[in-house]
Amino acid sequence: MSHSTSLSLTILPLTLPIVRNIRLSSTRLSSTQLSRTQLSLVPLCVMLMSFALQSQAEAIDVPILSPEQLENYQFPTEPDTGYQIEALSFGQIHVMDKQREDIKTLFARRLRVLSMKGMQSDLPYFQALIDQRILRLEQTEEWQALGVVFGDLLVNEFGLQWVSYEDELGASKALRWRTTDNFVFPVTVFSKRVQFREQIKVAEIYSALEAEINRFKRMSLNSPPQ
Repeated sequence: MSHSTSLSLTILPLTLPIVRNIRLSSTRLSSTQLSRTQLSLVPLCVMLMSFALQSQAEAIDVPILSPEQLENYQFPTEPDTGYQIEALSFGQIHVMDKQREDIKTLFARRLRVLSMKGMQSDLPYFQALIDQRILRLEQTEEWQALGVVFGDLLVNEFGLQWVSYEDELGASKALRWRTTDNFVFPVTVFSKRVQFREQIKVAEIYSALEAEINRFKRMSLNSPPQ
């Protein structure tokens, strides 16, 4: 215990009875009837209590602020991650289910692929659909639907989960590894490349994502539990 803390603990018990007695007296007597001794003790008690409280504040590292500083004081807040994570809404789930059905129908009708496993072995089907130019460049919604099915493949292969990810740019669907801050955004993985006229090599995209996912999996396993 510091010297200032010890002194404040000594002063407070001494001053409180004096102040209490003065307050009791003031309820029964007018100010003119109070003894001069009692009145003279008021400033002393106030000064001693102020000193004791200030000493206690310093002992627990509480800053002493002026009225102007207190008015403008910014209280500490929890760190802002810049995004919010929630479970998929009913509307998002409905839209994604419709996208899956559309892509399943597209594979069956144009490529005669009637069954897909949702695993890495399906990658050649994605590449065939792209190479045969079955989707036009301006069909952004269809390209993103293909991204949803590709995301389902990543879920099955790596144990990720779909979540709703919202930041200052808006809400989007993402894949998350457990409860970590590691995300993959497969919905636009094809549509963005189409937008910028980039060549799409599905196997290379998968390999790059596989390396990234395995990297943050290792990092999370080596991190202390949250």
